Amino acid sequence: MQFKILGSGGAIPIPRPFCQCEVCNQARLNSKLKRNSSCASIGNVLIDCPEDISDSLNRNNITNIDYLFLTHWHPDHTFGLRVVLEANYDFISHEANKVITVCLGKKVYKTLKEKFPVINYYVDVLKVAKLKFIEDKEIIKFNGFNVTVVGYKGPNSDWYAFLINDKLLYSSCDTIEFDNYKNFKNLDYWVTECGIFSVDTEISFSDMLLRIKELNPKYAILTHIEEPEINKIPDDIGKVKLGYDGMVIELS
Repeated sequence: MQFKILGSGGAIPIPRPFCQCEVCNQARLNSKLKRNSSCASIGNVLIDCPEDISDSLNRNNITNIDYLFLTHWHPDHTFGLRVVLEANYDFISHEANKVITVCLGKKVYKTLKEKFPVINYYVDVLKVAKLKFIEDKEIIKFNGFNVTVVGYKGPNSDWYAFLINDKLLYSSCDTIEFDNYKNFKNLDYWVTECGIFSVDTEISFSDMLLRIKELNPKYAILTHIEEPEINKIPDDIGKVKLGYDGMVIELS
């Protein structure tokens, strides 16, 4: 079973529109350096759908998604909903070709429908989506793998991580709020946000490394890598690796 990082960038993808810095110009010349906003997939499951989700799906030849899990409401994780859901609507026959199950916490939905109210149009009018409200510690079984829902603050959280087969934990963003991270030792993989160097409301890069050292997974992979921060990341960070778009993690 393959877990794939479709997008390894943050709220500011690489290359950033209009930016003429070295990082962005190199990414324009070399597609391997491009970083779309954070999202991932496993089997027929997509995790998050940022505004550039169409490019991420096409670059990785993703041809079928039945379930979409949302970590939180932020635009760089949800505002690609239109692209994903409308892709399954036939505007000639005015019928849905299929229905995607959108899995999200109740508090996430409450905020999302305020910020992105068209979500109800896709559910109730176009009928290309149905909602499934998820709960902390809920285990959802698929063909060949399980997804365990992890609320950052337990039940009724605003942010969620997802544990795949008890081996890979995906916590791509806002982990400064992740109170429960200490419960996940003995991981094979922890795919988690990079952290930033200008500490404010986000977790810092150095604190993220301390958390990784504390949990001591076999492998730690950083994602949600922001364009203004990438040149500040040291070349040698031990067994911690930088994720990249299209990165495949094999889960036995």
